[in-house]
Amino acid sequence: MGVVSDGREIIDNDPAIPSRINEIVIPLLSQARSFLVASSILVPDHQLTVARAVKEGGSLQAVTSDRIIQELRLKSYILRDASLRSRTELFSRSEINLHLMVTECHLFLALPRLDRTYDLQNIIISKDPLVLEWGRMLFYYFRSGGKLVDLATL
Repeated sequence: MGVVSDGREIIDNDPAIPSRINEIVIPLLSQARSFLVASSILVPDHQLTVARAVKEGGSLQAVTSDRIIQELRLKSYILRDASLRSRTELFSRSEINLHLMVTECHLFLALPRLDRTYDLQNIIISKDPLVLEWGRMLFYYFRSGGKLVDLATL
């Protein structure tokens, strides 16, 4: 449970919530082949898992900030590999305040805390079809306000 103190949210350890959320998220991401991502942060474990799926024939549509695009330019082999560009679309948008990933079967959502860091230990995960549709609509909302990035120029 979160408690507000001096503008920061303090999370007490809850035995019902796994302390290592990536032990749940990464296996679920590994099963997917189609990814819709709207995020203003870079989560290396998520990025590597998605990149592996794209390399194996998957597809990625992502909306992120210019700052993250600069980081990806240096670190992402998806963007450097011309053969993967046909299965990758990247959009830039300045105002994203969440970490959203929607696959064929799961929605993953991390929200910011009061101190503007992202709560990656308490990710909302759902496989409900209505939640997946809501997540897709939210992704397309962010995408509609984004600018398509020419991957050939990266």
